[in-house]
Amino acid sequence: MRSQICHILALSLAAGLLAGCDGEPQANAKVVAPPVAMGAGVVRGNVNFAGTPPMMEVIANKPCHPGAPMIAEETVVVTDGRLANVFVYVKDAPNVNAPMAEPALLDQKHCQYVPHAVGVRIGQTLRIRSSDDTMHNVHYNPSRNKAENFGFTTVGAEKTLRFAHPEFMRMKCDVHPWMMAYVGVFDSPFFVVTPVAGNFEIKGLPAGTYTLATWHEQLGEQEQTVTIADGQSVTANFEYKGP
Repeated sequence: MRSQICHILALSLAAGLLAGCDGEPQANAKVVAPPVAMGAGVVRGNVNFAGTPPMMEVIANKPCHPGAPMIAEETVVVTDGRLANVFVYVKDAPNVNAPMAEPALLDQKHCQYVPHAVGVRIGQTLRIRSSDDTMHNVHYNPSRNKAENFGFTTVGAEKTLRFAHPEFMRMKCDVHPWMMAYVGVFDSPFFVVTPVAGNFEIKGLPAGTYTLATWHEQLGEQEQTVTIADGQSVTANFEYKGP
């Protein structure tokens, strides 16, 4: 009899932990599916730009340091009709058994962030470095992750960051206000940033139907549905339009 009472009390306690004070289930409880194996599916394509791209302003870079080259804005970088610095990612990616990637790097070089756009996975290390012999600060105020503002004063100084929530965030330098970079944080390894050639390739997808999305700092987001069979390669292209 005593063992039955203890069993009932244990069940009641467990039920209480799963419910709020009013007896309702907790709204923020999230069930995470068990991880699955990486697949062999591949999605590749191009991010195209239709129309005449806007002229990127050349920045007089004299405030940086003696001998620094001239640099230009990188908001809309188009080469041969292809758009660079676009995040391409699987929006509803499965939870997969994938090792964490090596640390990513965001450098400050000649008073410009290099690269202009960089992606990391939740928990992946992002190294912030200054290669300039001048003062910089890194200031960002995201909506989901912790905001920070820290400075560099010596060549080679570094700070490492990790993020807990997926989102896109802008990094800036208040000392040199033209300095901007964008960091994309993702909850899966299925993301890339388009290079100057404007192409992309995402590997390792299990078979399934997914929402493939793009995000650009000025031109916004696009989506399309892709279906990938086991080990299949599919092509998906996007197109942004100029004014």
